[in-house]
Amino acid sequence: MTKKEMNELADMIVDKLLTTYIREQATWYTTSTMDELYNTFKSKPRKRKTKKQMTESDLLGELAKLMTKLDYHTEREEYEVCAELKKQIDDVNDKLSKL
Repeated sequence: MTKKEMNELADMIVDKLLTTYIREQATWYTTSTMDELYNTFKSKPRKRKTKKQMTESDLLGELAKLMTKLDYHTEREEYEVCAELKKQIDDVNDKLSKL
């Protein structure tokens, strides 16, 4: 294979890759919504690995975070998520009442 043939082959490969990439990007930009993007990149709830006793300030911070999330999802009318958050809020409130 000559150098000219290798260059032509490389050009064809790059052309196909870029064409496919541009087509996929165009499809993604026209079909993706902010909700899909949010769900793709939102963080999953983390489980605590240690059984460390949480202080009152830790629990209050957790409660504030959960209530902010609850308000956000209530405005978006995502009631399934709200139900899960409500359970977590109740758990934190129970822990606070035991302190």
